[in-house]
Amino acid sequence: MDQDEPMRLKPEALTSRPASDETKAPEPSPLDTLVAQETARAAAAETQPRDQMSDESDFKTFYGLKENPFSDSVNPSFFYKTGCHELAFIRMMLAIRNDVSLGLVSGPSGSGKTLISQMLLQNLDPSQYQPAVILVSPAMSKTSLLREILHELGVEAPGGPFVRAQDLLNLLQSYVIDLYHEGKKLVLIIDESHFLTADSLHILRTVSNIEVPEHKLSTCILFAEDRFLKRLAHPSFESLRNRIYLHGELGPLDVDDCRQYIKFRLMRAGRMHDLFDEGAVAAVQELSTGICRRINKIGLLSLLEGTLRGKPTITADIVEANASGLR
Repeated sequence: MDQDEPMRLKPEALTSRPASDETKAPEPSPLDTLVAQETARAAAAETQPRDQMSDESDFKTFYGLKENPFSDSVNPSFFYKTGCHELAFIRMMLAIRNDVSLGLVSGPSGSGKTLISQMLLQNLDPSQYQPAVILVSPAMSKTSLLREILHELGVEAPGGPFVRAQDLLNLLQSYVIDLYHEGKKLVLIIDESHFLTADSLHILRTVSNIEVPEHKLSTCILFAEDRFLKRLAHPSFESLRNRIYLHGELGPLDVDDCRQYIKFRLMRAGRMHDLFDEGAVAAVQELSTGICRRINKIGLLSLLEGTLRGKPTITADIVEANASGLR
């Protein structure tokens, strides 16, 4: 063959040799595919009239949904009452209505504690109760906790770095007594309570001591991860622990609850017919370990993946397409 003549490979030579690990391009993940498609769609949308834009990649349109059924936002209308969720909610309402000092809802991160706190807020009669929701941050001091409570209640606290916790506590006590004369009771809802310091926990115990001979003038509902229970078991917290009469424990959803949870949220979002088949439900429950927040994440990713594939039903293989990023 002439040295200057280019080498030509036979067609079968192009397909018979397997690509080496070094040259074989990795397959894009479903999320990478989604990002690429959305980028391309956005670029195409800029060059065509608004009324000609396609909604083919909009999962809500594709699956007949009015809104995102698996949003990460806290929306009480999407609250699905499993047995343990309903029991926790009922127990905390009983604590509030029966003048119990302290109530506790515990469970893993993402199990629905914050949603229960919002349900409590919705069910408190403003003519009888004055609620305050406090989100605890790590290492929040007792002074910072009291300041945050007073701020949520609209009580002006003295400024400066040298204000004593006792002075702030006196302000809060005066406010609680004023509420009592108005026929109202203070309800403190403390989210992320596992971050409370020992001093802050003892402050809450002190607040729970504000009372008249007839009954307690405040109820504090703590929402915490399971690790909080180990702290409470310490002898130094025995007095606080003895004041917690009612405790609601949230656990992971089993397959049956997971199925009903998915159906409920889809119905709330406008979908009346089944969308996830039995294999898909089992895959969601296994990958999520039954934790509500993870179910929402997997559910949303599955809807996106199903839309990309143009599948009218979510199956196990669609759910498992994003498994590598969830384990």
